[in-house]
Amino acid sequence: MDSLMKGQDYSELKDSYILFICKRDPFKDEREKHYGLPCYTFKNTCSENPAVNLNDKSLKVIYNASAYNEEKDEKVKAFLHFIHTNEPGKDDFTNRLSAQVEQIKDNEKFRRDYAAMNLHDRDITRAAKQEGANEKAVENAITLVKNTMSRRNQLQKI
Repeated sequence: MDSLMKGQDYSELKDSYILFICKRDPFKDEREKHYGLPCYTFKNTCSENPAVNLNDKSLKVIYNASAYNEEKDEKVKAFLHFIHTNEPGKDDFTNRLSAQVEQIKDNEKFRRDYAAMNLHDRDITRAAKQEGANEKAVENAITLVKNTMSRRNQLQKI
């Protein structure tokens, strides 16, 4: 959204990367079997002709931590293993990451903020569900009025 300023040309887009790190495989086939890849990479292509690429310079990468054993890159494998098991490996990065996670967990302000954020998210979800219920009630009322008017019109013709 912020990659282009008003008036800039599409060709001036910068590379953008969207990363998702999932504990479990988010993709299943039609038989509900997971594909089991440690990494899924997506680019925007045309559904009607896959040879046509949007060229928006965006790349979506979804890591599946549960398939860490299948990952070829040892550093990525160690990271995915840490995400999946919460156990730091032998490499420096996952050990530092584990230490930072423990430090953050001990931080009282972070815990309060995290709890408040979760409450806020639950409030938004609850409000959205209520709004959906209200919209459905309005739709039902409109349908009822239309049906009543239609019946009235039919009776008047008789």
